[in-house]
Amino acid sequence: MKYLLTILLIALSSCLVAQDIKKGFKSLEKSEYDKAKEAFQKNLSDDPRNVGANFGMALVLADDQSPVFDIMSAWEYVERIQGRLGELSQEDIDVLSEYFLNTEVRKTSRPVKKKMEIALEAIEARLIKYIREENNLDACYDLLKRYPDFRHYDNVIHIRNQFEYRKYEKLNTLAAFDEFIQKFPEAAQVPKAKKQRYHLAFEEAKTANTIEAYAAYIAQFPESDYLQSAIKLRNEAAFKQAQSKGTLPAFEHFIATYPDALEVSDARVRVKELLYEQAKRIKSMQAFNDFIKQYPDGQYFVDIFNLKATELGNAYVTEFGLQSPAIQWARAFDNNGRIEEGGIVKSTSDGGMVIACTSRDNDSASADAWVIKLDPQGNMLWNKTIGQAFEDQVTNVLIDHQGGIIVVGYTWLSADSASKKGWMFKLAADGTKLWNKNLGAIDIASSALDADDRIYIGGGIAEDSLGMRYAFTTFSSDAKKIGEKHYTGLGEIHSICFIPEGNMLLGGSNWLVGLENKRYLRWDVLLDAQYTITHGISAGGNFLVAGFNDQNMVYGSYSANGAKNWFQNYPKSDSSQVIASVAATPQGQFVVLEQKDEEGKIKVFQANGTIAKVKQVSPALRLESCYCADSRFLLVMNNKDIVLLNLSDTMAF
Repeated sequence: MKYLLTILLIALSSCLVAQDIKKGFKSLEKSEYDKAKEAFQKNLSDDPRNVGANFGMALVLADDQSPVFDIMSAWEYVERIQGRLGELSQEDIDVLSEYFLNTEVRKTSRPVKKKMEIALEAIEARLIKYIREENNLDACYDLLKRYPDFRHYDNVIHIRNQFEYRKYEKLNTLAAFDEFIQKFPEAAQVPKAKKQRYHLAFEEAKTANTIEAYAAYIAQFPESDYLQSAIKLRNEAAFKQAQSKGTLPAFEHFIATYPDALEVSDARVRVKELLYEQAKRIKSMQAFNDFIKQYPDGQYFVDIFNLKATELGNAYVTEFGLQSPAIQWARAFDNNGRIEEGGIVKSTSDGGMVIACTSRDNDSASADAWVIKLDPQGNMLWNKTIGQAFEDQVTNVLIDHQGGIIVVGYTWLSADSASKKGWMFKLAADGTKLWNKNLGAIDIASSALDADDRIYIGGGIAEDSLGMRYAFTTFSSDAKKIGEKHYTGLGEIHSICFIPEGNMLLGGSNWLVGLENKRYLRWDVLLDAQYTITHGISAGGNFLVAGFNDQNMVYGSYSANGAKNWFQNYPKSDSSQVIASVAATPQGQFVVLEQKDEEGKIKVFQANGTIAKVKQVSPALRLESCYCADSRFLLVMNNKDIVLLNLSDTMAF
């Protein structure tokens, strides 16, 4: 009996619930939302899981015409019945079927459950639309908190992020965008927030306009679109700071710190100018060398080079006791710290001079030719270092009638000493390289130019086992070989001279020769076999020669026809004693530079062969060459630098 009573109560309860649901949906049909809500709430108080009642409550709260509209709460009832439509009782289905039939604008034959699914999807769409269009940030957070399993949860997060970004965007401060990026690192708006942050920070840096502000910006925002602009402005600020200081260290620091700055070229110009002014002011070798090392070309280089040459030349005069009223000026030339050897000087038609020597980085390095063009006051106009792959040696420099400079010597084609070959090159008066010629296995003991600028190379040729026989080779002005002449005598041609009639004078070993302008023999003088004539020069219609034998130094003068004017022997003081160079003065004096290991001597012979003067030179200075031009006497010495003296009078020196 008790069991039957329980069944009757359950049935009665179900019937009452069904009646309440029906009442709720009938009220909903009439838009009596309060009554519908009350009916559904009563149903749910009896059975919270009832699918029909939850569905009804969702419809009541989701209808924007309802005075109790609450789309956010509506979704709570939707979630309760998701996946549970199969639990609807037949009575509920009948109620809902009638409800849909009475409320549908367009009648369909879909099953009730399908119609419910469509209604639930509409509520979901209305909720998303509400979140999107209401611009209600609190609603976003409410939904995310209440419904973590919401199917469009990520979409709501995106909407929330958009609303949050708008809030921070209105603040438009660096701190606001920093906070947004920190709080919402995954937001789609982060790149935009970063751009805004980059812009605001850049504007702040520009307002400060300091190196530190720009440097901080560059360090903090390396991915900024304004990075290059910040770098450019930082560099500009740094350059202005260097300009305001105006010191050499300031500009050097700028160049070292900002090597890619557009202003570096201007800074280098200022460094060059300041170094130039410093070198001129201090006038020390260190200042000169510092400048020349950094700036080995350009007009400033020329000016500093000449200041250094003057200071160094005067220092040599003082240090080695060369003071004399005859010295008009002294110059010493150093090729940027390299070691200079030899040194041949010739004057040019414009009153200037050319010096050619060899120059090497250190004692074990290969040498190159170094050519210096000077103006009449001894100021360098230009200099050229010219060399081939291995050792190069200069034996003479020739000046043609156009001012062209021909340097004659040897070059080595490899490190092997057997690879030594003849070599010459030509520069224009402005230093432009015109040609370079390897001459092959040629003996170069002398060289000269004739009136037509043909080049003569004197030496010897080994035609048999007896030794070298006199020979000279002729080249055109563009270095093409045009002739060669051999002689039967044993020896080498050490000097070649030309006299006004076009005749040619040769001096070599123990043979003196006069050739007419077609190079046929006019006369010859055979000296004692023990003599070696190493130098000769034509002057005043005479042929002045100098040489040596085992015991003596020998000097002589012969007429243009071969007649002996005088010939002198002087005992050698040292076996190493040799003739370095000879020259003739306009007054008919014969100047000879003698050099030995311990010392050098300058001997001046009068026209009759008597010695007029002997000057001893410090052992530290090696006599290299001399040259007379008009009223000037040029003397070249060497102490790993080329020392040039311009003398007005050889007798007064």
